Amino acid sequence: MNRNSILLAGCAASAMALAGCGGGAGEGVASAPAPTPTPTPTPTPTPGGTLSPPPLPAGPIGLTGASSFATYSASIGADGKFVEGAGGVQLSYSAADGRYTITLPGYDPGTLVPIGGNGSFDETGWVHLTSSHNNVTEGSSTANQNVFVELDWPASSTLKYTSFGLWLALDAGDLGNFVYGIPTAAGDVPVTGSASYMGDIRGLADGQTPVFGSITLNFDFGAGTLSGHMDPQYAPVWDAVSLGTYAFTDTVFSKGSTSFSGSFLAPAGATGPSSFQGSFNGPNAAEAMGSWTAPFNDTVNNWHGTMSGVFGAKKGP
Repeated sequence: MNRNSILLAGCAASAMALAGCGGGAGEGVASAPAPTPTPTPTPTPTPGGTLSPPPLPAGPIGLTGASSFATYSASIGADGKFVEGAGGVQLSYSAADGRYTITLPGYDPGTLVPIGGNGSFDETGWVHLTSSHNNVTEGSSTANQNVFVELDWPASSTLKYTSFGLWLALDAGDLGNFVYGIPTAAGDVPVTGSASYMGDIRGLADGQTPVFGSITLNFDFGAGTLSGHMDPQYAPVWDAVSLGTYAFTDTVFSKGSTSFSGSFLAPAGATGPSSFQGSFNGPNAAEAMGSWTAPFNDTVNNWHGTMSGVFGAKKGP
C-alpha cells in the first residue's frame, strides 16, 4: 500500500508542526500552506507513483454545538509584541449552511473556505486527518483575505466541547493560536467534589518559536479553590527543550463560577509578569480552556524572554 503525507510550507509556524518537521515515515504535520494552494478533486496518482492529496471528508470542519463560540487567543506580531486574552478571535457557525465565520485581529469577518488537510493518506483516502487548512473570504464575497487558518479536525481530538486553531497573516507576518468552545451554562458548574483537568498548551515564544506541552488544573468545587501547573517545552533549533514547571499561584476561583484566573511561579531564571485566565466548556464543566503568558529561561541555549499561548483540557475520571 502506498501511503503519503502532507508537509506544507511553514512547518515551524505551529506547535502542532513540530512532529511533522521531525517527521516519522508515512506521516507529516503542517500548519501553513503555500499562499495559493489548490485542492485536488480526487486522489490521482502522479507519474512517479505519488498520490495527490484527497479532498476533505464531507461534514463540519470544527465544533458545531453552538452558533457563537467562546474564544481565547494568543498572538505575536512581526514587531514581536504579544496579545493574549478572551475574545481576540471570534468564531461562529451556521447550521443552516455549515459555514464558519471568523474574525481575526486586523482583518474583516470572513467565511472559512477549506483548501486542504493535514495528516496522512493512501489510495483509499485519508488514513489520519488532524486538521483542515482554510482561506478566509473578504466578507460575503468570493475574494480571499491574505490570511490562513488551521482548525483541528474534530474527529481526531480527545476534546468534545473545545478545539484549537492557528492563524497566520501571510502579508504582515502576524501569527497566533486560539482555542474555542461551547461554554458551560451558568449554574451547571459543580458545587461539590473535586476534579482534575489535563490537557495541552499551544503557544509562541519570542521570535515566533512554537511552544507546546501540558497543563493540569485541580479544582475543589466545594471549597472554590484552584491549583495546578503548566509544563511548557519548545524547540528553538531542533530538539525539544523543557522550560520547567510553572506552578499556579494567586488563583481566583469561586464556588459555582464558570471562569477562573491566576499567575505562575516561574522556574529559576525566568523573570517577568505572568498570568492565565480561563473558563469551562460543556455540560457539568466537562472541559476547560483559556490563555496564558509567562517568562521563560532556556538554560540549554542560554535564551530567555516571553511566551504566550492557549490551553484546552479535559476533566479526568
